[in-house]
Amino acid sequence: MVDNTARIKGVGFAVPEQVRTNDAPVFDWIKAHPPPHTDLFQGFDQRRVLAPGQTLVGLMAEAAAAALVDAGLGAGDIDLLIGAASVADYISPNDLVALHQTLNLPSRCQVLPLGTEFTIFNDGLVLAEALIRTGRGLRNALVVCGCNWSRHVSYHEATCIGAADGAGAAVMAVTDDPQRFALVDVVTDTDTGYFGAMHMSARPAGTIDPPPPYLAESFTTPLMYIGDEGAASYKEYGAKIPPRIVDRLLRRNGLAADEITLITHQASSVLSGAWAEAIRPGQYLSTLTEYANMTSASVPVTLAALYSEIARDNLVLLTIGLQQQTSAVLLRRRCARGQVAI
Repeated sequence: MVDNTARIKGVGFAVPEQVRTNDAPVFDWIKAHPPPHTDLFQGFDQRRVLAPGQTLVGLMAEAAAAALVDAGLGAGDIDLLIGAASVADYISPNDLVALHQTLNLPSRCQVLPLGTEFTIFNDGLVLAEALIRTGRGLRNALVVCGCNWSRHVSYHEATCIGAADGAGAAVMAVTDDPQRFALVDVVTDTDTGYFGAMHMSARPAGTIDPPPPYLAESFTTPLMYIGDEGAASYKEYGAKIPPRIVDRLLRRNGLAADEITLITHQASSVLSGAWAEAIRPGQYLSTLTEYANMTSASVPVTLAALYSEIARDNLVLLTIGLQQQTSAVLLRRRCARGQVAI
């Protein structure tokens, strides 16, 4: 039997050089006029933000190139590019297509953008592993998530407090290297009752010509929004549900919390503190203080940046999206094929 066990063979990340601290002038307005829900966004010392002229695709290319080097592969070896750039230059196609071009990936390499926002990295790993496991010729997949949300928040609203940019990547590939993490299991939860409570969209800015049937309004760039309902979902769903999903994942795989290393989405120390107290993992790795909230790139950046510090053989990646949607993925190293349960 052909062994199509896929593992994370390489990881990489990139963050901009420009550092934005808590005393940056861009925050002067909200310090003088504290907007609603500022209490939800805490724990940040620094953020990395794209400078004028820098592009998200360039950041993603840097992260992807690092992952390929770590995996010992070239661009010509990649069969699938999966993930997303958020926020992309166009509504469609996603800038993941531009990344394919920038990396000079082969024409057989399909581009598969995902629209699940902050759970994109976990979703990409799960889908890539499943496609590789089919044994139909796909052996090397590149998962890339990029975030440029520092350019897509209002600096008169609380969402700006932790907004940062970054890109993370992982190569999911067939390998028998026991030091690499294999995907074991995944548990998800979705509560669409909160649909729209948090969202990214353009906002009306005024009236312009031409008249209808074209839209008569001009619009801002897409901006993140969180109102009272979003704040409620943050507290009720975001703080409480993800630990239950991790507990379900651990129970069905016979693991205790102190046996895992945990890496999570990093919206705020408000959430990460609640998760740490509820889950009590053996090790909790975070880049929140220095890199802040990179939305869909938070987990892959933290994974790559702190990969050498992972002390447990069982690794849980916890992501949570705007839907509200939660994904908890269990990965394991030093395991034989029979220990890969998914």
